[in-house]
Amino acid sequence: MIVIVIISILVSFATLTIRSRSPEDLIREEAQRLQQLIQLALEEAVMKNTEYALEFNTNSYRFLKYYDGSWLVISDDHLLHERRLPYEMEVELAIEQIDIIIGEKTDSDTGNNQSDIVNNNEDDKPKPQVFLLSNEEITPEFSAHFFMPGIEVSYFVTGNINGQPEAKLSDL
Repeated sequence: MIVIVIISILVSFATLTIRSRSPEDLIREEAQRLQQLIQLALEEAVMKNTEYALEFNTNSYRFLKYYDGSWLVISDDHLLHERRLPYEMEVELAIEQIDIIIGEKTDSDTGNNQSDIVNNNEDDKPKPQVFLLSNEEITPEFSAHFFMPGIEVSYFVTGNINGQPEAKLSDL
């Protein structure tokens, strides 16, 4: 009897481990990850007295740091590095309730992966859309909508002037 109980427990753990994550779970995880990373960047901005920003593309987002008069891509940080969204997931950006058209990031857009190198070409320079300030403010107010075509579940990550990012399930 004990052997049967042990085998059934092992089988249930194996089933939970093998079960792949659903698209709904992936969307929720990405939205929560962004919310937590924004909170981390805000805390670092306050502690280091440094300004951070976010740049969104339809299939990725990345954090930037203001240094010596320029926005630099953060690539040497194991948490605030560029994040590519899982296959078929997209993000739409609205700033102060106005939809913003963001492009898709290609491999040729990434340029050099060193954070301290600034490109002289205007097209290659980072273009932040959301600023995470050292006074704990997020400006402008924004909403990032994470979704997958054909999947009904979607999540919004919002940030407002009070510096409290929030991830929530879409009402749609």
